[in-house]
Amino acid sequence: MLDKNALSQLKSLKQEIQQSTPRFEGTVRATAGRFGFVNTEDGQSFFLSPEEMEKVLPGDVVAFRVEPAGEGKEQAIVESLISTVQNEFLGRYVVRGKGHFVEADHPTLNRWIFVPPAKRLQAKDGDLVKAHISQHPFPKGKAQADLDAVIGNDQTPHIERLFVQQKFGLSDAISDAAQAQVDALCAQGVDNIANERSDLTHLPFVTIDSAGTRDIDDALYAEAQSNGWTLWIAIADPAALIEPGTPLDELAKTRATSAYFPDQVLPMLPPALSEQLCSLQAGELRLAMVVELRLSQDGDVRQTTLHNAIIKSRAKLTYNQVSHLIAGECDEIAAELQGPVLHLSDCAKALAANRLRNCLVMEDRPDFKLLVDEDGHVTDIVRIERNDAHRLVEECMLVCNRSVALWLKERNAGMFIEHAGVRSERIGEVAALLRENLALEAKPKFDNLEEYVQLMQQAAKAECELPLRAIIGRQQERSRFGLEGKPHMGLGFPCYTTFTSPLRKYNDLMIHRTVRALLNGENIEQASQELLDAVQQAQTSARIAANQTEQWMKLVWLNAKDKDAVYNATIVHMNSSSITVRLNDNGIEGTIDRRKVKGDWTFDSKTFTHRNAEQCFMLGQALNVRINEVRPYNRQVTFVIVE
Repeated sequence: MLDKNALSQLKSLKQEIQQSTPRFEGTVRATAGRFGFVNTEDGQSFFLSPEEMEKVLPGDVVAFRVEPAGEGKEQAIVESLISTVQNEFLGRYVVRGKGHFVEADHPTLNRWIFVPPAKRLQAKDGDLVKAHISQHPFPKGKAQADLDAVIGNDQTPHIERLFVQQKFGLSDAISDAAQAQVDALCAQGVDNIANERSDLTHLPFVTIDSAGTRDIDDALYAEAQSNGWTLWIAIADPAALIEPGTPLDELAKTRATSAYFPDQVLPMLPPALSEQLCSLQAGELRLAMVVELRLSQDGDVRQTTLHNAIIKSRAKLTYNQVSHLIAGECDEIAAELQGPVLHLSDCAKALAANRLRNCLVMEDRPDFKLLVDEDGHVTDIVRIERNDAHRLVEECMLVCNRSVALWLKERNAGMFIEHAGVRSERIGEVAALLRENLALEAKPKFDNLEEYVQLMQQAAKAECELPLRAIIGRQQERSRFGLEGKPHMGLGFPCYTTFTSPLRKYNDLMIHRTVRALLNGENIEQASQELLDAVQQAQTSARIAANQTEQWMKLVWLNAKDKDAVYNATIVHMNSSSITVRLNDNGIEGTIDRRKVKGDWTFDSKTFTHRNAEQCFMLGQALNVRINEVRPYNRQVTFVIVE
């Protein structure tokens, strides 16, 4: 038995050890596995074992100590919970014996959460539900959730969209105040405003779009001159009707963009405006911001003039009609419009050639349209090839946006789409890749627009085994909204903005307000970076929601197909553990697991290749694949290579 002195010494030793143990505060970060990490504000990261991860949720701020974990490693031991961000979430209801759980549809909450008997709302196995955390797992590792609503199941019509809309908080509701504003605007019409604007109704504008498009936001007209063209681009002008701070403006700001789901459009502006009063419908007097561009034969912009205007489109043309006219095969377009449309085609070709010489042009990719029945089930997926009419409209929109950006930058106003090029952490590998394959004498630099464009053009034309442009394209920064007008490296433009979709994007609507203020000599209220970041985040969420819905619906369709069918596919991405392929006939993307493949395979992050002594897989390569597993709810499909 220890005497009092020994007990006192032992207690003192324990206190010294406890006091010397490093302690921190940090934020929990989950991984795809059961383990995780906790990150401190000063950039340190500590390992959380699966046992410790059971006690916390992603995003939790915790106090922790650091202890040895053997073999010279350390691990974090959670001592207290400071705060949590996890609350509401959506998921799938899972019944296993007497246990009822929710499998969360969340990027990092990768566990089943127990639901106590009194909080189950009579949900059945497989139901899609909304829930909230009712018992945090700290300190015993036993999280619980209460159900808030049963959204539906696999048999519920349009369940994919309904679930994803709730997941991202995308509502089609409109407040009474906003609806009253819409009603008042529709009753008022545009005649009283039209008298204050430049009358351009004599110009034979036409719109070129898909046959079913109703939110028509651009109309075009081109005149051929002896030394080039005058290109007129009319853009719908809802900003002339919607005052900042009004209920309708707040609705548009919150939505930030129109979300295009396969079975429904969730419009930024109510259809009474976006599809009627503000849409550039043929034969109707409409408010428009018109960009007048004087172009040389080489496609250079010599002069940019902007107008507050009224226009009247002469016809709504489809892409197919215009493409057939360009090919000399169409008699569906009125004779008096055929000449101007062909001038548009010539003008667009000059713009495209100019962009090919001086900027960066992305490779054409086909689009895919989901054919959907009244219950939201995909009946077919149709491949849509881009034709000359699509390219005509694209060139007109690009030159319009670029010209407006330059016009704004000259006046130190507006907001811009900025793109920094190659991600900073990948510059070393990209530089080495180009130096090796382009025989460059010096290390390439990526911070000068002109040099960057030249490098990318060289990469596109290089005669080498590797698809250099595709490799670099996978290592790019994301574009972001900014106020400085920095270059858009991805397009090769000195500055860029988007002006051409104010019916569909809130930042375009804000640009219209800025342009009008400049034209009228009024004070400009410059948007804050915080507002731009919020708008961009809302647009990103809407885009992800639409993409997740589409992938889910595609995979339900694919899951009903012959599991032994062989599909032609193209490699579009890869990392150390998997290859991502896109099916050529329907655009569905999925992965091929490479973690357990025999044969001494290695992944090279510089060249984006999986290779061994006999074989190599690279971006853009054609493969034949077969379905391995389809998980529609998880929006995941895996394939295997067919040799």
